[in-house]
Amino acid sequence: MIRVSLSDTPSNSHIPKMTSTNKSLEEDDSSSSSLNRLPDEIILQILTKSPDLKTLCILHLVSKRFASIILQIDTISFTAPLVNPNTTSGDITTTGSPKNLFRSFLNGVVLKPIHLLKRMVTPSTKPLPPMISSFYGDSFRSAVTFLSKFTRVKFLSIELPVSNHRGVDNNNCLFKWNVKFSNRIESFRFLSPNGLNCVNGNVDEEGNDLDMELTIDSFKRKVHIAFQCLKDVIIRHRMLLYFVKDFPNLEKLSVTDSGRRGTLCLSGGRLAEVRGWMDSEGENVKPEMNRIEVPVNVSQCYVPVLNLPVSGCVMKGVTFVVMQMNGDVRDGDECLVSRGDGFEVEDEVDAAYSEAVVEILENHKDKMKRLL
Repeated sequence: MIRVSLSDTPSNSHIPKMTSTNKSLEEDDSSSSSLNRLPDEIILQILTKSPDLKTLCILHLVSKRFASIILQIDTISFTAPLVNPNTTSGDITTTGSPKNLFRSFLNGVVLKPIHLLKRMVTPSTKPLPPMISSFYGDSFRSAVTFLSKFTRVKFLSIELPVSNHRGVDNNNCLFKWNVKFSNRIESFRFLSPNGLNCVNGNVDEEGNDLDMELTIDSFKRKVHIAFQCLKDVIIRHRMLLYFVKDFPNLEKLSVTDSGRRGTLCLSGGRLAEVRGWMDSEGENVKPEMNRIEVPVNVSQCYVPVLNLPVSGCVMKGVTFVVMQMNGDVRDGDECLVSRGDGFEVEDEVDAAYSEAVVEILENHKDKMKRLL
């Protein structure tokens, strides 16, 4: 008979224990196996709940199966990172006459990067034309490279960082812009009050220029900002055309900025019109996208106090700038943006800006003065 005493048994210290790491690994394996048992359709529905491109990029690396499923997603949103918060774009100064400002815009914003624009017409493996990449950086270009894998995308929303223009304090300067466009930019408008107060709500905003009297420096500053915003619009319009060309299943495409200053959006009939233009141009579409666009007609007006009866708001020191971009210069309201092309209304502030444009066109149009 063999007897075994307690002293002969292995001590507790020698008995293997299930560590927290082992538990975690087992739980991960269990979760992974549970997830693997789900059909592709269910996983796709789950992943669709998170359309952010950065999240999708991370999930794309999980497994080959995830990678193939993720690329079936048709709705994507993308927030571009800020290139450099201390970097300003453009080299327009506010010295000189409005015509000098226009020349500065033409030389510094349009003609200066023309060598980059010319490279757009040559075949390239880069996902974006150099003109766009130069303004939004390599990280943006890398994101678009990944985005190009989603050939089934139907709804695409892109949010860009607010441009840091020289001489413009984005935190204390009130303005919004709107653009009328198809395959080309037709007209651009810019509205900038010194202050906005809504009696019926809680909106009470004031910019840096509190004096309601229009000074020469204040006027130059507002025109300067308008031209800088036009430069942003030109870049974003190029971007829109690029995405329409390379994503044939798109049904809605919007490009905005984090400051909600303005939005370019294509959907429905207008998107079909742009796509039809691209098809008709054939191989000439890239040179057409390379076209340099400059304003052929610039008009502005100043209203010291603008009462907005519908919203119950009051705007003070309002500068309104309208630019026509094509060569067919018309007079009257044709050069301006109609009521139907107002700001996208998401809140009380947007509604006030839209009403302000209508009010100016209906009751202050006689104050419009042509600069160019």
